[in-house]
Amino acid sequence: MTREDLNEQIKQDFANEFGIPVDELGKDFLALSAVLTTYNYSMFLRINSIQNNVWPGSSDISTLLSVGFDKIGRLPFPAVSGIYTCSTTQTTGTTIIPAGNQFKKGEYIYESLADTTPGDPIQIRALEPGTESELAVSDTLTSVSPLESAGDTITVTSIDTSPSNAEDIDDYRQDVVNSFTLRPNGGNAADYILWASDVADIRTVFPYAKDGEAGKIKIYCEGVSQFQPDSAKIDEVIEAIKYDTEGVGRVLVDLFPFINDTNIVPVQITNVLLTLNGGDSGQQTLAEQIIKDYLYNKRPYLATLNKVRVSTQDTITVVEIISVLANNGIQFTDIVLAVKILGSPTITPVTSYQFGNPNDPLYYGEIPELETLTINV
Repeated sequence: MTREDLNEQIKQDFANEFGIPVDELGKDFLALSAVLTTYNYSMFLRINSIQNNVWPGSSDISTLLSVGFDKIGRLPFPAVSGIYTCSTTQTTGTTIIPAGNQFKKGEYIYESLADTTPGDPIQIRALEPGTESELAVSDTLTSVSPLESAGDTITVTSIDTSPSNAEDIDDYRQDVVNSFTLRPNGGNAADYILWASDVADIRTVFPYAKDGEAGKIKIYCEGVSQFQPDSAKIDEVIEAIKYDTEGVGRVLVDLFPFINDTNIVPVQITNVLLTLNGGDSGQQTLAEQIIKDYLYNKRPYLATLNKVRVSTQDTITVVEIISVLANNGIQFTDIVLAVKILGSPTITPVTSYQFGNPNDPLYYGEIPELETLTINV
């Protein structure tokens, strides 16, 4: 309800009480209506705020952070700077490369973390945290200042710490909500999801009973910066499953040795290909973002959480895609949906597709990713 709606309702109530049209109300009643509107609308906003802040799923940011810190013991993960080992080349002399020496690639600056003898490996860190300044093996950087005893160019040889962006507040909110709605119980699916929420840049995990091996669990990990986490991030998930945030071992590890044999792997990707015929090529960027957001909320159903399966949460359909595009003003005459199942090179046209078929272990931990979106004018 808007303030204007409330004012009109109060004036109408006065008019009904006296049996006259609204436009015949005198100035006194119009003034009284305005006063009552201000008072009641203030009460409405306050009550609405209190109601929203009862539950972290709808609370404002300050309440969410307060509840989240108490319930899951942390605030949203900050952005992390990438740390890299690079090779150096000795030229003349042995003057060290000092700690704090800066190197540049493109617009991003990196600093050395320790004094380094020319010719020895040097470790550098991005001054700007997050994935925008991410480096890959074999990337080269140039010293901002000339180096006396070494070449000015260094080359990345390994990634020591993968960078990550600051945790999205919606992902943090989901972790807080999960801490209320998921019931941990001696190593059930909820336990693994809650434990993995202690790891930065991991959105969630999908735990399954391992096919053909009694008593063993297979866990698929979904990342944020990259859907399929690298081995270093997988190792962090393993540590989170074995130990809590204070380094205390989980009781389960000691009681059930099969936990140590848990298979913890990245999620599996099924690529989605979408073609809009008769559309506007100028809408390409907007359409891609809409579809990526749509797919980001499609995830496999986990029967072990004892939730009723809702097909709209794990299945993409042509009908849904048409609706979500139309609701955002994307016009076209025809749509073609296809998938490459688990990265297969075969393109399969479909009208609907379910991710993570709970009856087939081949598809456990399967999530969608948009490969291409084409608009044919």
